[in-house]
Amino acid sequence: MRKVIIPAILLALLAATACAFSSEEQQQLWDVPTGEVRYEINKSYLRGNIKVEEVYYYSRPYLRQPTRIFGYFAYPKYHRGKLPAILLSHGGGGTASLPRSISWARHGYAVLSIDLPGKGENRPGSRSTGPDMIVANLLRTQPDPSHNYLVYAVAAARNGITFLTQRQEVNPQRIGMVGLSWGGVLTLLTNGQDSRLRAAVNVFGAGYIPEGCTWEDWFNAMPALDKEIWMAYLDPKNFLATQHAPILFITGTNDHCYYLPTFQKSYEEVTAKKNYYLIPNLRHRFLASAQDPAFAWLDQRLKRGGSFPTIEVLTPFQKGNNRIVVPVKVSAASPVTSVRLYYTLGGPQQWTTKKWLEIRPHQEKNISYFSIPEKLLRPEVMYFVSAKDSRGGVTSSLVSSLFAVQFRDGTRSFANSAAIKKIYRHEKPIRVLNGFDSDRAYFLHSKQDQAYLVLQPQ
Repeated sequence: MRKVIIPAILLALLAATACAFSSEEQQQLWDVPTGEVRYEINKSYLRGNIKVEEVYYYSRPYLRQPTRIFGYFAYPKYHRGKLPAILLSHGGGGTASLPRSISWARHGYAVLSIDLPGKGENRPGSRSTGPDMIVANLLRTQPDPSHNYLVYAVAAARNGITFLTQRQEVNPQRIGMVGLSWGGVLTLLTNGQDSRLRAAVNVFGAGYIPEGCTWEDWFNAMPALDKEIWMAYLDPKNFLATQHAPILFITGTNDHCYYLPTFQKSYEEVTAKKNYYLIPNLRHRFLASAQDPAFAWLDQRLKRGGSFPTIEVLTPFQKGNNRIVVPVKVSAASPVTSVRLYYTLGGPQQWTTKKWLEIRPHQEKNISYFSIPEKLLRPEVMYFVSAKDSRGGVTSSLVSSLFAVQFRDGTRSFANSAAIKKIYRHEKPIRVLNGFDSDRAYFLHSKQDQAYLVLQPQ
């Protein structure tokens, strides 16, 4: 494995040009041979009708020593033909889960659940070698990016995919990956580089991490150049446009690790087939309510085909003197079982403490109409819509804002922002419900008027 050294001239260039870098340097940093991986079966046993093997395979060397990655490889013993396969990656503080491996194998998959490299914070039980999974290593940029933990984690994941392709139980054309938290970050990085994946599920992980995350203090303490190097070489944003497999994004509105705006910003930059599922009031936990859509997504891509519902949020309008109506059109191949709008008071800040409430629609033909009292929009609410179908598919719209506006002459209306992708900011284009062209306008919050004042340049 070649080591990436960033010479002083390149460091100066990064500082001067906001991280200019070449695709060759990026490829060299993450380079992982995918021909064959050496592995050993340490132990094998049955759990009911599931065969479990405790395996070790070799990955990117660390400190000139071979790195051994531990994994549970579980699959139905009495399967017919080759199985679709899933690589499971835990988050920070986690390890491979035997119960989860068995549970997912019972859904008809060959499952490889791994201990990411090393030990580290809350990971004394990790059986893998390599660098420790600690924040300092996850954010490390010196002496060059090749020392960052994520480089070793991606190598472990891609070598895990190679392990799966070598197993006779596995159909190498039907491999998916699921990652939680830092494992979600790892899924974005891996799916952005490895064309062998056919499906991916990212739970919580996001790009643009320094723009909104629980490690804000760490990033703020970084020298400016180190942060530039992180963004140029290590942040998952660099691989959003190159996602290979169709990918499902799952998060909670109140996730405290990767804030919702950066999650939404990352999702919008993915050009591959994708879907978005937002769980109201959920913090950083992977619940059964999130597993069902993940299985539905994987089943559709690795087994039976199909699609998730699609949501079109139409232009809101005023009804009478006291209500704003949000019309929503849902299309689905399977019967739609529910459509709900969720809202929270206030604007794009304090993401982890908000309380999201549910509104049920008035249905007319194939349009769902959600009625929001105008008094709640003083000054604003944020909202999104979710739709479920009978086969486990779930789709959410991105979160945007509805807010009151007031013009210089004292007249008032309401406005709808685009999907929110930055903390404390409404995103344009902003549609004002009275038809006002807001392209060149500014919106300044007025606590006294309980509205946003519309300011136009002279």
